[in-house]
Amino acid sequence: MKGLHWALLSVVLVSAAQLLLRYAMVSLPPVTLPHAFFTALLQPQKGTLALLFGLVGYLASMGCWYVALHRLPLSKAYALLSLSYIAVWAAAIWLPGWREPFSLRGGLGVLMIVAGVLVIFLPARSKP
Repeated sequence: MKGLHWALLSVVLVSAAQLLLRYAMVSLPPVTLPHAFFTALLQPQKGTLALLFGLVGYLASMGCWYVALHRLPLSKAYALLSLSYIAVWAAAIWLPGWREPFSLRGGLGVLMIVAGVLVIFLPARSKP
């Protein structure tokens, strides 16, 4: 499929963007304190850079998504987008310092997502 790699690249970029934005929001002052938040944005620090790279990641992901939608049927492209849920879920569990707990329920949800993507991508059977 022509656009498959573009859709998968979009998934990787949007997943990384989600993780970077989460890191930024934990590192920066809450937006409920606007003065502190905007002051922190003007100072180069890890949270500020994570926010910047997260937003750039989203933008790059949208560019890849645009190309993927031109080359793939929407039903297949959109199914691939669900893989970002799995990537973010797994990264939040495995990345050091995030302390996201693994749950059997979450694991079953991931298996259901994988099964759904596989069903959508299985070739259709021809009628005899």
